[in-house]
Amino acid sequence: MKNKLKTPALLCAMICAGLTPNLIHAQSNDSWGLLSPTISTYSDNDQFKAVKAGVGLLPLYKDGQHFTGIQALHHSYEQYEWKKDASQVSLVSESIDPKNGLGHKVNLGLNQLGNHSLVNADMNYAMSLREGTNAELFYNRDWVETRNSLDRGVKYDYYGGSLEQRLSERWTVIGLLGQHQFSDSNTRNHLRGKLIYDLLPDQGINLQLRHRQYRNSQQELNGNYFNPNKYEEQMVAVAMRQRVQGWMLSGLIGVGHQKVNDDPRTNTHLYELEADSPITKSIVFRSKLGYGQSATFNGSDYKFRYFNTSLMFRF
Repeated sequence: MKNKLKTPALLCAMICAGLTPNLIHAQSNDSWGLLSPTISTYSDNDQFKAVKAGVGLLPLYKDGQHFTGIQALHHSYEQYEWKKDASQVSLVSESIDPKNGLGHKVNLGLNQLGNHSLVNADMNYAMSLREGTNAELFYNRDWVETRNSLDRGVKYDYYGGSLEQRLSERWTVIGLLGQHQFSDSNTRNHLRGKLIYDLLPDQGINLQLRHRQYRNSQQELNGNYFNPNKYEEQMVAVAMRQRVQGWMLSGLIGVGHQKVNDDPRTNTHLYELEADSPITKSIVFRSKLGYGQSATFNGSDYKFRYFNTSLMFRF
């Protein structure tokens, strides 16, 4: 177990080291912010539902992408007659350059789920290595959000990095390596790639070829979560990102094929919409919704929906 923890611990330390200058710089700002509310919902055709609602106080606040503060959240899960609740208090911090998307996001909290406690994290740090080349480190730690896993207190660490390389004026390639370490002794290794072509640059429209795959070290885990020996998916997507009267609007339509173990290939879909208001206004609004189809315990026709939204007020 000690050897397993070396990599995520080192990665977490590297991210924190990169964040420290930004946190110190943020303390020179006199504005305060109120993060209220934040709402995140998830549901699927297995009748599993998750709702997370929170409020936060941001004593270090510059704008909608530069702030540090504390957030309190309540998590509610249900499936048919089954219900589970959790509470969380988190440190939240964000410092993102709106011109290139580089910077950090941090959510570091203490979560209480029944008799189970967890220090969880959602952290990433993106940087420029040279002109046309960006890198990102990420680390996530949380509960596995299925009924069996929540009842048993199964958690995970997910960490890794990605590299983005602009090949020419219109072509960009992104690669990602990651690893899940689950508390039920399973290890899942991830490989992802994305090739992007700027079809209509002035309109913010691009075409994407996506590939993702993972392998698990163990298959029989008492139904804690969807856990095939191997999984892969290839997808073609059309994406849009455009600024309209200060608002950043984006969307994606993707269709693809997936393969679970040695089963025949089946279809997958992904649809996403996102809207962010101008970050310098006294009220900042963010919203994202999505719908997808992929594979799970009961076959290839698993459908899911999610919706995330937040409001920030400066005072």
